[in-house]
Amino acid sequence: MKPAAGWLLACLAGMGTGWAAESPRNYLEYVRRFADTLREKGVDRYGPRHTPLWAGVIDARSLTVPASGVPAPAGVRESDRAVGGCNLYHDAVTLRVFRVLSALSGDGRYRDAAGEYMRFALQALPGGETGLLAWGEHLYYDFFRDAVAAERRSHELLEWTPPWPELWETNPGAVAKAIAGLRYHYYADDPRALYNRHAGWGTPLHQKPGGQPWIKHSGLYAYSFLFLHRKTGETRWLDWARGAADLYWNRRDPQTGLTLSCIDDPRPGSRNASSGMVYLAYWLLKGYHEDPRRKEMRDRAVAYLKAYDRHFYDARREGYRQLVSPQGQPVNDDLTPPWHFAYGESSILPLGRVAAYFARTEKEPAALEMAGRIHRIARKTAVPEKVSIEGLGFALNLALDLYDLTGKKAYLEDARHYADLAIGRFWVEAPGGGLFVREPGDRYYEAKTGAGDAAAGLLRLHLRLNPKLKDPGLYDWSF
Repeated sequence: MKPAAGWLLACLAGMGTGWAAESPRNYLEYVRRFADTLREKGVDRYGPRHTPLWAGVIDARSLTVPASGVPAPAGVRESDRAVGGCNLYHDAVTLRVFRVLSALSGDGRYRDAAGEYMRFALQALPGGETGLLAWGEHLYYDFFRDAVAAERRSHELLEWTPPWPELWETNPGAVAKAIAGLRYHYYADDPRALYNRHAGWGTPLHQKPGGQPWIKHSGLYAYSFLFLHRKTGETRWLDWARGAADLYWNRRDPQTGLTLSCIDDPRPGSRNASSGMVYLAYWLLKGYHEDPRRKEMRDRAVAYLKAYDRHFYDARREGYRQLVSPQGQPVNDDLTPPWHFAYGESSILPLGRVAAYFARTEKEPAALEMAGRIHRIARKTAVPEKVSIEGLGFALNLALDLYDLTGKKAYLEDARHYADLAIGRFWVEAPGGGLFVREPGDRYYEAKTGAGDAAAGLLRLHLRLNPKLKDPGLYDWSF
């Protein structure tokens, strides 16, 4: 299963029309190997109490879980990691991969492993009276202490869609309390109040004014409250969803439709418009799909996406600007690159995936054009020697998004190229298992850095290359 060196060199050089490998790899085998390693070697067998949780950091050579001493990958703060433990949010996509893998293979062990993980997590992660889960940007469950690393204190959501549907199937009461607990991010028990992206995990208190109500969090909160409204029928959650959705909508420039990125924050990245508008659009649209009666959410989402595409795309340079003033003026000459090495750096690839999601669900021609444009930007930009596994995972899935939308085989060829690069640069085989590591030449798997997105892309590519197989349709392949 080790990549052929000659083919890898060809991939690095190949920017012409022929990107595909000489013969297709067995992509399914890599996904199964990855999943088997997580559930057999990465499961919590540390400390006095053993649990069904998967480790967030694993030594890919020894297949052991280190308690500490693992250097942070580029772009990751030590306070955001789950060394020696588990952060469910980092596994959101991987948990879905396990369910699809069981449906596809007929092997129920993957589905069962994901189910046991989620059942235990929803018992162990809620923070007392708040109900907030110990996950996201800062919190995690420590295997060696058999407890939540409560000294991290702050609850904060991440830039993946929270896996509320799967968790609801497991424990509706815990999920309802976790979503209701998002109110403690706000300055008051009022849907129209400002909020702080941070909240005390176990402290049922509203936040003091002066936090950072970033635009992406308003989308995450609106989606979450709409999910809870649909599940419970309670109108108060609709009020909270509307409050979150109104916050930045009411601050748009009436001429451009652009809005700032963070209220009451003086930094340039906050007082100007950014790609955060696209993430807000994404989660508003996902909220609409939870409750199709909320057509205003859909309309706002489309308006945000179109405003971004109209004012950020620089046709002359064929790229998307990083910052634009709410009045539509460029703030600097910086373009958002497709490829990045450090986790957390900006990339246009997730924005392409958002646009593809709009194109698929809303049949928006402008969104399809935006997704295709971003794919072309990535395709013509040489993949650097150092690139993140998350970046290749998003590129792989964007190519598959476009293949699903258009049926054009060129996109499938591009997907194979990105899949083979991901395997060639990030796959590490060890006795008894194999994993995707964080960086080329690294020895550690770290869930936070996007291996789950790469695994999802490989599984999806296997389905597309084998059209006789039926896509189980257990989730929409979005992030």
